[in-house]
Amino acid sequence: MTIASERGRVSLSTLRCRCVLAGIGAVSALALTPARAWAAPPADSAAAQALFEQAKRLLKEGKATEACPKLEESQRLDPGSGTLINLARCYEQTDRLASAWNKYLEAAAAAAASGNAQREKEARARATALRPTLSELVIDVSADAKAVSGLEITRDGERVGPAQWNVPIPADAGEHRVGASAPGREPWQGVVVVKGPGGTFTAAVPALPPTAGATPVVTNAQPPPAPVDAAEPARSRGGLGTQRTVALVAGGVGVVGAVVGSIFGLKSKSDHDEAEKYCDGSRCTDPRGVTAGNAAHSAGNVSTVAMIIGGVGLAAGVTLWLTAPKAQVTTALQITPGSLHLQGSF
Repeated sequence: MTIASERGRVSLSTLRCRCVLAGIGAVSALALTPARAWAAPPADSAAAQALFEQAKRLLKEGKATEACPKLEESQRLDPGSGTLINLARCYEQTDRLASAWNKYLEAAAAAAASGNAQREKEARARATALRPTLSELVIDVSADAKAVSGLEITRDGERVGPAQWNVPIPADAGEHRVGASAPGREPWQGVVVVKGPGGTFTAAVPALPPTAGATPVVTNAQPPPAPVDAAEPARSRGGLGTQRTVALVAGGVGVVGAVVGSIFGLKSKSDHDEAEKYCDGSRCTDPRGVTAGNAAHSAGNVSTVAMIIGGVGLAAGVTLWLTAPKAQVTTALQITPGSLHLQGSF
């Protein structure tokens, strides 16, 4: 026999039927599985029913704050989908929207398990309608805080697993206390005020400083650098050294300047010789001579500037090299048409 109440509690008394099968004399027992694998003791069931009725009366009188604890206790004593739905409504009336949404989902699951399709549909519809109005709380755990071994995060005294870190989670409106702790670290606690309906609010968890006299434990710690002999000259640690590197650069610039100056100097001379074929001293009436003379003048200017740069670069490079701390350096300079190669080993 199935008994259903407004609280949604369902219990079936176990029927056992003994049948004697004619011809073989076999005796078997058939047990019908109850809809619930367990049932509350009679005293708990009676107390749950009484609390449920008191809570319903208080809700009708608009006293939701007093009704909610009675529904919570009724649900604890004798769970039922009907009690869950009424508890969710009570939470709605006290602006605990995230809790109401959660209880509607629990009620839908409980109703489905008991075969109450109508109640399941009602609970899911209420949960769906409530979801867009929920405010959300994000516990933003910094990368430095995550690196600490044994980090624990709590929200309102309840542990929050890493899967919930940096993820928006529905939360009731009001103050929420977020805490962080780890072995060898100073604990941290913050308060975030969630306002509703809707909106996302963040509690930022900083890096936890080490406690006095404690050695911090970090999960992603890097090995310390190898010790360096203080008596070792600084130049041996850096190989070539900054001054010699600058000397090579300056010398390279000087070489390039000298090469460019030489090339344009030869071109200027060639153009000048060409101009003399068509010109008489400084007078030149032949266009070919004028063109060649202009080209010689331009190439000569480029050659002069390049040679100056080259001379300064070479002088600076030699000076820097000679005054730098000594180091074993092997260099090779190779000049080919259109390119300059400087190679070295240290």
